[in-house]
Amino acid sequence: MSLICSICLNRLEKPRSLPCFHTFCEQCLRNYLLNAPQKPDATKSGIPCPTCKVPTFAPKKALPVEDWAACFPVNHLVGTLIDIVPVSARLEFCEPCKLNKASKIAMSWCQQCNEALCEDCTKCHKSMKATSAHEISGLENVRSNPQPSVKEEVMCREHGKKEVDMYCKDHEEPGCGVCMASDHRKCEHVMQIEEVIKKQSLTDQSELIKRMDNLISNADILKKERQDVMRGTMAQKTRMLKEIADTKKRLLDHIEKIESQILSKFNVICQTDFAIIQEQIDYCNSVQSAMHHAKTDIATAKEQNLKKREFIVTQQIQKKYEECTEGIEKIKENSARINYAFAEDRQVAETLGALKVLGHLDIKHFYPNRKVEAPPPPPPPKTPEDDEKKVTKKVKTFNAKVKGDKRECKITAINLWNDKRVLLADNGNSRLKLFGEFGDLTSSFVCVNPPWDFTFIDKGKCAVTFPNERKIRIFKVLDTITEAGSVQTQRGSNGICMAEDDLVVTFGSGCIRIISLDGVVKMMVDTDYIGKRVFSNPEYVTFNSVTSTVFVSDYNNHSVTALRYETGRVDKTPVFIYPVSGPRGVEVDIHGNLYVCGYWSNDIHKVKDKGAFRQILVDSLARPMCISFNDEGSKFALAEQGNPNNIKVFRVIAASEVEDM
Repeated sequence: MSLICSICLNRLEKPRSLPCFHTFCEQCLRNYLLNAPQKPDATKSGIPCPTCKVPTFAPKKALPVEDWAACFPVNHLVGTLIDIVPVSARLEFCEPCKLNKASKIAMSWCQQCNEALCEDCTKCHKSMKATSAHEISGLENVRSNPQPSVKEEVMCREHGKKEVDMYCKDHEEPGCGVCMASDHRKCEHVMQIEEVIKKQSLTDQSELIKRMDNLISNADILKKERQDVMRGTMAQKTRMLKEIADTKKRLLDHIEKIESQILSKFNVICQTDFAIIQEQIDYCNSVQSAMHHAKTDIATAKEQNLKKREFIVTQQIQKKYEECTEGIEKIKENSARINYAFAEDRQVAETLGALKVLGHLDIKHFYPNRKVEAPPPPPPPKTPEDDEKKVTKKVKTFNAKVKGDKRECKITAINLWNDKRVLLADNGNSRLKLFGEFGDLTSSFVCVNPPWDFTFIDKGKCAVTFPNERKIRIFKVLDTITEAGSVQTQRGSNGICMAEDDLVVTFGSGCIRIISLDGVVKMMVDTDYIGKRVFSNPEYVTFNSVTSTVFVSDYNNHSVTALRYETGRVDKTPVFIYPVSGPRGVEVDIHGNLYVCGYWSNDIHKVKDKGAFRQILVDSLARPMCISFNDEGSKFALAEQGNPNNIKVFRVIAASEVEDM
């Protein structure tokens, strides 16, 4: 074990240990944390250890970075070794006298104060009430065996000034007396830690060390395997980027080739047209010049009174005039007005319409070390439904505001469960509420933060999102609501639904994630294949198990986007985008119909599975927020933000049944 700080390269002073067990001087660690580039995001992503780069988080919640170093635990073992090493060098003179700038030969050693004492200081030490019980040894014994002169003390992490001297066998946890009194007062097997150490078998310790060595070896093998995968993945990325660039180059080369062909043809046509026009212009110039010269000759002959010359010139010019007139008429007849236009080939538009992407990415993740699980049961066959228009009939309304609610309800999630119970997420009062068949409250759970949405992941078990927490909480919902676990997320989440064995979760940052129930992010969707953002503010999400389609409501974009889902991944190219004014809650019934809460249009849209509008199921609502159908698709429950405390339950019936009634 090194006693040198890897930051300052000097002997450790006030050694502080990080969770990864690397130790540094307290001041060195503080300076490192304050100057780390990751400091602004330290609360979310941590700061890497200077030695192993493992992220280190705050030792206490909401603690500023400048106070982290002082709150990390003291490494008492390193501190003890530091004290042991220089003991022989400190046995020459009395240390209290050194502080008074005096030099006296040391005669004894205080085990508790870890100081060498002269004869006078030894007497003073024994006479003082605070140090009278200290164990003082002769200096000769300390010189011959310095190691036992230091007393081992391990201080409690929770109660820093208390020594760890107790052990709870029920929880297999050491602690100080305060820990035992507060956290283990009901435990039956609490004893002194010295008794446990005496009874501890060396075999157990050696077995633990063997297991630790085996774990280190396994971690090293796994690390090398992951490094190989990283290198292979980077090589595949380079190859794929080159293939995409080559595809683009082939397209551009082909376009440049056909462009060159049509430009060459056009240039030949232009040259021919320009030559003809220039020839006609030149002839017009020659006619003008000939007529000007003829007029000059006639005028000159008249001035000189040369009758014979005037007659001959006139006759010659008469013939020239007739030739030029005939030539001009021919040019007029053959003078074309030219209009150049480009008509795009029909195949270009068809190709652009058909060419949505350069190619398809075939991304597969193989997990050779995962346990093989039984395949999920096939989805139930789609129940046939005729296209007859449906109408709704309100069957009951109940008040969701209960005793203990300090605000008006804001119901952001609803589930019509077992056709008799209604589970609600009350964001306004930070509660989960379970109501019975007749609107009576059967159970509620007060949450630390306001919940937003939930989905059932198993019989009697649901996952709940919290926009202000970086986790999805799991609750058991039977006769009562109890918390049963959580799934970590990188940030607060909004909408949630189950898609086969995974969770599809929306985030206010403008993306959705596919997350397994053990917290592994399988895929994130924020942009499409060409880098264009798919969502602005996705709020709610639902899944059609028959068509394997995920529907995401985007409040800011006023649309619901349908994405094809397959084994933990979605195709980023939308199946369709359905426009709605401020969509909120979305739901799919047993027939595969999509229902969308139009928050600003104050109605419920019923949409076919291919994105075609079917009908307005309910209108004249007051800001509908969320909707839930029963298993048969015959009833649905509805919550409105404009009518915050009332939950409405409707029955869905055929329009012909109403006419018969």
